[in-house]
Amino acid sequence: MRPRTVALPVPPSGRAHHLEGPTSDNAPSGTVTFHTLREYVVGDDLRHVHWRSSARTGTLMVRQLIDASLPTTTVVLDTRDLTELSVDAAASVALAAARAGFPVRLITGEGVLAETKSDAELVLDRLALVRAGDAREAVRLARGGGSLVLVTADPAEAARAAAVRKRFDRVICVFTGSAEVSVPGVVTLRLGDLDALSYVWTTR
Repeated sequence: MRPRTVALPVPPSGRAHHLEGPTSDNAPSGTVTFHTLREYVVGDDLRHVHWRSSARTGTLMVRQLIDASLPTTTVVLDTRDLTELSVDAAASVALAAARAGFPVRLITGEGVLAETKSDAELVLDRLALVRAGDAREAVRLARGGGSLVLVTADPAEAARAAAVRKRFDRVICVFTGSAEVSVPGVVTLRLGDLDALSYVWTTR
C-alpha cells in the first residue's frame, strides 16, 4: 500500500530558486547537462534531436537535458524502528520536491531507494515496499548539496545529522520518536501525527 501524504512546500536549500521551483522546462544557459536519450514526442525542440542515434535506431531520438543548478532534496529514512508515520513523512517531503520538478534522492540504511527528478509515482512506489531493517547510520550515505531531510525516531541518528550539516545548504530532522531531541545547527521538527506535518514544516 502506498504511503499517505500531506501537501508541503519544497524544502528550502538556502537558494532562492529552490523555494520558487523551476520557471520553465528550459534550464538557464550554462546550467544544462545531458541526462539521457528518449523518443521524440510532439512539441520537442528539434534542436535537441540526436541525429546519429535516430539514424541508427530508425526512431527519432532527442537529448533529455537536466538543469544541474537545481539543488537536490535528499530524504534519509531511518528504517531501524520503522513506523507508518515515518514512511508517510518521508513520502510527503520527497513528493513536495518531485512535484515541483526538483531532483530527489531517497535513502535508507541499505542504500539509495530512489533517485529521480519529478517522478512522484516512483517515489510512492518505492516507499510502498520499504521494510524495517538493521542498517545503521543511513545519514552517512547522503552526498552533499541542497537540502537534507532526515526522518528518524532515534535521537542518536538525529545527532549524526550535525556531523554532515556542513555538506548541505540546510539540514532538517523530522523526529518521530518520543524522546526530547535538539541538534545544534539542525532544524528539528517533532512529529506525532502526519496531519501536523504541514503546520510544523511551515512554522519551523
